[in-house]
Amino acid sequence: MVLHNRRTANILATCLALALIVLLSSCQESKRERFEREAREWTKKNCPRPEFEDIIILDSLVCHNDGNNDYVSCYSVKADSIMLEPMAQMHEQLKESLLMAVRNSVDLRHVKEEGLNIVYAYYNAETHEKVSEFRFTTEDYR
Repeated sequence: MVLHNRRTANILATCLALALIVLLSSCQESKRERFEREAREWTKKNCPRPEFEDIIILDSLVCHNDGNNDYVSCYSVKADSIMLEPMAQMHEQLKESLLMAVRNSVDLRHVKEEGLNIVYAYYNAETHEKVSEFRFTTEDYR
């Protein structure tokens, strides 16, 4: 009878251990979930953040775990149409400058290693209309 109880206890202990392993492994967040959480936490802690005097403000970092593969930096541009017009005209020059910054960025290393698209979205601070967007894929920055 003691042997039977010991065997039952061993089976029960093994089942509990397996259940615990399954439970713990299912609680771990994926890399995309981690990026989403870290972007949200970084935004709460650091935004809004002036990037170019008080004209360009970093409003948020966004990385939704929805399959779109985008890591987005959202900016507000506090400027009138006098500044926004040259920004539109200089789109290709700005894109090349940003691409060089992405390629050389140590801060974006983990994002690039994951193969996410790196997106810079600029919005008019007053109207909230999109002024410009720059999207870089792995083919662009590697």
